[in-house]
Amino acid sequence: MFVVIGAQRTGTNLLREILNTNDAVAMLGEIFTPSTAPAHWDNYLRDHAVEIARDASPADLTVLFDRYFDYVHHRIRGHWEGNRKRDASAIGVDIKYNQLVNVSPRDWPAADRPFLLEYLRSRDATIINTVRENVIECALSTLIAAQRNVWHDYGGATIDRRYVVDPATCVAYARSIVREHAAFRAWARDARLVTVRYDDLAGAVNGREPGTEVPGDAGPLADVAAALGVPCTFSYDGRLRKAIRLPYAALLANYDQLVRALQTSEFAALTPA
Repeated sequence: MFVVIGAQRTGTNLLREILNTNDAVAMLGEIFTPSTAPAHWDNYLRDHAVEIARDASPADLTVLFDRYFDYVHHRIRGHWEGNRKRDASAIGVDIKYNQLVNVSPRDWPAADRPFLLEYLRSRDATIINTVRENVIECALSTLIAAQRNVWHDYGGATIDRRYVVDPATCVAYARSIVREHAAFRAWARDARLVTVRYDDLAGAVNGREPGTEVPGDAGPLADVAAALGVPCTFSYDGRLRKAIRLPYAALLANYDQLVRALQTSEFAALTPA
């Protein structure tokens, strides 16, 4: 079992698209985000008439998560399109930093490691942490995606106007990413952990023709394949495109205002072009 954990807009979806080109690997999207997929968390609870008691203990939730991940494995091996994943040996899901506390036992100390991370560690799961070094670009990408309502571009979505992003909101969001990442790394210090950097992943597929193999002899995909114990054979089908393909200076109507705000913050060195 493996879990991809990171902030929004750190390449988790691109990583999923690439990993799923390997028949030995199967990865679902954000299981705690609303979806029609039967194996997403809320759908599993509803379809199996499961209610989480307010006083659920760690043992109760451990049993529930064991059953849930067994169901995820069942759905992937038996219901993937074309039955391609029936022999998958590495099965994973996507969880965001702020979703790690979605399910907790009664009286679980807020300062402790989130129960879900404790569960994953107890099951010796591999944790893949996606990071984007420029947290300002990460924040901007998230805020603009919310305005556009375009989170993943599979159809060449056009950008037909300029956007306004409140500088204070952008800086506050970037700070929240930094805090969440630091807390996660402290919690996951004794976990089986692999780091995938957004720029390295995007660079691995940049300019590649659809369907071509992604070199995996070095870089993040080699590390992931080694951690999952699968062949390092991945490709890029070209369907998923970068959602923002313009410089921020051209995309933001208040770009100069943003730059001035960043220059007086701790993120001055991360001012996007």
